[in-house]
Amino acid sequence: MSIHERPDEALGRQVPGHWEGDLIKGAGNASAVGTLVERKSRYVLLAKMDGTGAEAALEGFTRRMRTLPAAACKTLTYDQG
Repeated sequence: MSIHERPDEALGRQVPGHWEGDLIKGAGNASAVGTLVERKSRYVLLAKMDGTGAEAALEGFTRRMRTLPAAACKTLTYDQG
């Protein structure tokens, strides 16, 4: 979801369940780990990546988000900075 399409409750950090995803890449972009931050609580999860591309990010974030209860997963917005 685009940051501009986020519901007001996510923007204002009013309710839990809205997440931001980002990547931390290693030297020479040879490895990566995903970070997921819940906007209200600022709870952080790390997601193992099996590569550094978009497909690896999608798979890694999906695996990690599936470990959470459905009620805790309302939206996910990727940092594109």
